[in-house]
Amino acid sequence: MYIKETYGCHASGYGCENRSNYKCGAKVTYANLQPNSILNLTVQSPDYRNRRGTAAIGHFSMQVDNEGGHYFFKKPTLVNGCNCDSCDNIPLSYNSQWPFDLPTPQKGTGFDIWISIYWNCLVGEISVPCNSEDVHYRGYVS
Repeated sequence: MYIKETYGCHASGYGCENRSNYKCGAKVTYANLQPNSILNLTVQSPDYRNRRGTAAIGHFSMQVDNEGGHYFFKKPTLVNGCNCDSCDNIPLSYNSQWPFDLPTPQKGTGFDIWISIYWNCLVGEISVPCNSEDVHYRGYVS
């Protein structure tokens, strides 16, 4: 008997190319470490013309200066109303709050975020193909 192992629907990144219709330029537009160890984060896709906004995020981690790091998750997670059946007309930006297991540092402390941002996803497959870009963000607690 043959049993096919399935993992459910998930985004698959295919990169971006500045010489194509799907240019690079995904970014973190806002990030701050809030009291009670919460990261408030807004990311944005670069596809402003076609209204194919941020559909998934993945490979998401953070490092706080002199405090340590936190790994949120590795596998891409569909967000912003995108799912296995529909990924159209979603907002360009995606805002979310993420708990982390470090004390919130003092104002002015630097932190780095590494995150993969996915957009322009095609639906109807187990592995949902998307354009993607790995983004680094450097910020300071305000």
